[in-house]
Amino acid sequence: MSRLSLARIRPGVRTVIAALAVAGLVAGCGSDSGDTDSSEAASGTRVVTGTALGDVEVPAEPKRVVAGWLVGTLLVDLDVTPVGMFDDLKTNASPAALDKVKDVPSVGGVETSVNLEKIVELKPDLIVTMVRPGMKGIDLTALSDIAPTVALEINEPTGVWLNYPKVAEVVGKQADTALKLSDLDKTWAEISIAEKDKIGALGEVVYAEGSAQAGNFQIATSKALVYERLTKSGLTYFSGAEPNPERYNQQISLEDLPRLASAKAIFFEADINGKPTARTQALLDSPVFKSLPAVAAGNVFPLRTPYTYTFEAAGLQAEDIKGAIEKFKPAA
Repeated sequence: MSRLSLARIRPGVRTVIAALAVAGLVAGCGSDSGDTDSSEAASGTRVVTGTALGDVEVPAEPKRVVAGWLVGTLLVDLDVTPVGMFDDLKTNASPAALDKVKDVPSVGGVETSVNLEKIVELKPDLIVTMVRPGMKGIDLTALSDIAPTVALEINEPTGVWLNYPKVAEVVGKQADTALKLSDLDKTWAEISIAEKDKIGALGEVVYAEGSAQAGNFQIATSKALVYERLTKSGLTYFSGAEPNPERYNQQISLEDLPRLASAKAIFFEADINGKPTARTQALLDSPVFKSLPAVAAGNVFPLRTPYTYTFEAAGLQAEDIKGAIEKFKPAA
């Protein structure tokens, strides 16, 4: 068992691996079959820098990847089917992505617990996950004792998209991703050019959604990915947003909804079918919201899957932004 030295592995994980080895589930340990550990079968290795675990040596061409927290949708978007996945993939993926992983087993997740035994059984040659400073749902030491583990830090949701190129690098898809990112930037620029005249008459727009905090709703700030995509498309964002925000969203009391009156168009959080999410539907149903000038003029538009950080989702959002500009109606 060349990659894992049982003497250095944490006791809990050591027990799991030892038990599975006895059962013949860990290749290369006391077997005459000639099988080798999956990491040994890889054609060379390389070092990934800048992770939460420092520099990590990974297979040059990983074959058996476990998708950790907030990574599953990215891997599927990169045409990499994981051998195991955290539960959050199911809540963040589109129907098309879910179809690609319908036979991939779950290994638990941060909301419940991570099933280390299951991960060992899957014999991964690479584990990739996001982590947040101080979070307790992921034991990186335990994971790294099973297979090379790349843990990429985020402070809030928008960090997932910022880490997309790094995930692509880890699984050897960086060239394709660089080209797709370039094409995506061209998409926003093309919208701003093609719709220049309509945009000029549109005025300020805002993105709003419901909030988990009772009595509040929230709007995107300049740290949000939706802000970036709206402004790259040539739109002028709501000047009433916090100019120096700490986070990607700004909590606002429902009693202060009238402050959105200066926005000429409002984008809202929608699912993949363009329907408001449950928390945002409550906002849209508010009598005060319905009295806003943008709403009265019919300038309320869905922005699909704003927290799914994939090129698939970006394509949907480009359609939504372009469609909203074309459908915009000046106030009477």
